[in-house]
Amino acid sequence: MLQSGVNIMQSAAADLSFYDKSISAAKVILTGFTVVFAMLFFLIIIIKVYSATIAGAQRAADRRMKKKEKILEPVGEDSGVHIIKKPAYITPPTVDDDIPEEIIAVIAAAVAASGESPKVRIKSIKKAGVGRSAWANAGVLDNTRPF
Repeated sequence: MLQSGVNIMQSAAADLSFYDKSISAAKVILTGFTVVFAMLFFLIIIIKVYSATIAGAQRAADRRMKKKEKILEPVGEDSGVHIIKKPAYITPPTVDDDIPEEIIAVIAAAVAASGESPKVRIKSIKKAGVGRSAWANAGVLDNTRPF
């Protein structure tokens, strides 16, 4: 059955003239170009919409930042208004009981010396885990050694 279908197609293709074959090939090529360019146009539209959405979000964020900057503008000395800065810590950091106060002071001094950025703050201080024992390390090294 399949062989007879192939034979029919071969005989139909053999019956076509060179002109008919070239017209058929041109139709296939034009259909391919049309599909490719339609998809490219569709992708361009998707990228433009995405770009406009991101640009709108950026403009909104910039407006919020400018509004915040206007609120935080410095007040002149002649206005009689005094600005009170917020303390560095709103809540004190949580600390494990077995860490000495000297260590906490050194950590806090290191953070304070790192800069005047208001985003840097200590949330908690706790000891790091002890890790693996010597036997566990030997087992890991033995099992992960290359062949």
